[in-house]
Amino acid sequence: MGIYAGKINYSDLAELNVVNVIDGSVLGTISDLEIEINSGKILSITVSCVRGILNLLSSNKGIVIPWEQIIKVGEDVIIVNYNCSLH
Repeated sequence: MGIYAGKINYSDLAELNVVNVIDGSVLGTISDLEIEINSGKILSITVSCVRGILNLLSSNKGIVIPWEQIIKVGEDVIIVNYNCSLH
């Protein structure tokens, strides 16, 4: 895993499961990032959904989670606060 001093490679990030803190469900893995060009700040992640109800609720492109809803990027998982009823 390429996490060093607060940095991570996208290839490593894309392999991590995204877990919802609300219900403990695995939402999927990161398929895309939205980055603000001038600052380089990550604005949101797009998660390719695992099978289940979220596939019915989301577009074919996955679910978009704003960076503000990401609680923690860990070595093994990414923890988010995602309320699917709001999206």
